[in-house]
Amino acid sequence: MPTGLGRRASELGEREDLDESSHERKRSVSLPAAAQAARWREAMAREEAQASNNHADRQPAITRISPELLSFIFSFARRRDIVSLAQVSRSFSQAALRALYTDLDLRNVDDERAAECIASLASRRDVAALVRSFAIRALPPPDDAASLSTVTFAIAFNNMEQLRALTLPRFDLRLLCHTTFSLQRLVLLCETISAQDFHALFRWLARQPALTALSLPHLALPSLPAPVVDAGTPTPPHTPRTPNTPNHDPHVARSCPPSPTSTSPTPVPSSVLPNLRRVHAPAALAAELAHGRPLECVKLPIQTTLYDGLRPSAIMSALAAARGTLRTLTIKPVSTKIDARTLERVVMSAGAELGDFIETLEMHWVMDDESLYKLAVSVLGRFRALHTLRLLRDSPPPFPPSPLLEFPLPPASPPLSAGVAGSRTSISSFSSAFAPRSARSAGSAAPDTPFPRVHERAHLALWSKTCPSLRRVFFLSGAEWKVVPRSGVEAALGLPPFEFVGYTQS
Repeated sequence: MPTGLGRRASELGEREDLDESSHERKRSVSLPAAAQAARWREAMAREEAQASNNHADRQPAITRISPELLSFIFSFARRRDIVSLAQVSRSFSQAALRALYTDLDLRNVDDERAAECIASLASRRDVAALVRSFAIRALPPPDDAASLSTVTFAIAFNNMEQLRALTLPRFDLRLLCHTTFSLQRLVLLCETISAQDFHALFRWLARQPALTALSLPHLALPSLPAPVVDAGTPTPPHTPRTPNTPNHDPHVARSCPPSPTSTSPTPVPSSVLPNLRRVHAPAALAAELAHGRPLECVKLPIQTTLYDGLRPSAIMSALAAARGTLRTLTIKPVSTKIDARTLERVVMSAGAELGDFIETLEMHWVMDDESLYKLAVSVLGRFRALHTLRLLRDSPPPFPPSPLLEFPLPPASPPLSAGVAGSRTSISSFSSAFAPRSARSAGSAAPDTPFPRVHERAHLALWSKTCPSLRRVFFLSGAEWKVVPRSGVEAALGLPPFEFVGYTQS
């Protein structure tokens, strides 16, 4: 065999191996079976998409409404109708349950049905979690701690994890001590409260930092309970001591020297309710809550008189601590036993201490109209930032001593025409308190203008001069007026400075 023949053949074989390894063969994608399978898959996908779209189009439009929107719509229906709607379908059932239990008010329900509802909330945690606002008329007795109803109430409150507003006849720590909800509004309708329950209430409120509104409208609390120190022993009633007040017990004076750095505990710690904005509470409690809290609206029920120890100046001075946020003040006497002198001192003190920043003043009145209008003339000048004056009457006014039911006129009222004066004898705030809402009327005087509006315009003319910032006034009759500042040109054209808006429905 020739010597060079084998080497040349071996080199050619190695080169072919290298060429095959460097150039990989690619599988052909043009096979008939693969292409057909791909076309089948695309066609099936298109058919499935078209079928799903046709099925969605065939469904009723009502089934595509969100449960939240359905629940909002159902909330306008009667409760018996909502129960019927809950039996239509599963989606309707969820929306109806939310509409039924979001705002749960059992104050007008008999005790047996209320007990059944509480038992349902205790046994069904998913339903109790729907409750956002809860109100009830009666709770288990305080001396019935181990009864089944007390345990059921406690479990029901514990299940209401999303509760935001709560209205109770009284505070009961046994029922609320294990709750986990975060309240925003609390209303307690009790008329009295013990010192132990008072301090337990504010210890529990320390766990409710999101609370923005606290209301105790019926609570009679002339003074705050004494603060509690360690071991649960209340301190003696804290009264202000002057430096010249002698100590009549020398042993106490030697054993307990006064310390300039010691501070007495307060009934309501300053760290409680840091976001409180609206308060409807006795004057003593409202004054205590004004320190360190962003109060915007305060409603004071006047329960005592000056002769019973009421100190309006001290109360309003304490409320002035919230001058940065406080804008609305409501003064409401609780009964006709509150005399005119007490109310006058309260309003005058409010103007002296809060007049620089109060923008809305609401006064509830229980006496005759003339006393109120005289009071308004004397105190409105103290409210230098007042924008809205709202006068309300919660009870019918006392009958006037004269058989002629006449409106009281301000001291500087303009003369009335003969036609208007002749229609004065049968119109008063007593008869116009429930007048129907009227259309918007121009402020210009006319011969056929009803006497109540002429009377109210006369008071507005005087009040707007006394309080230049005043812009809206709601009279006892329900009439709403707007004060429109006019320029010199507008006044020369005869445009009136007051506009009658209409009668409110409140």
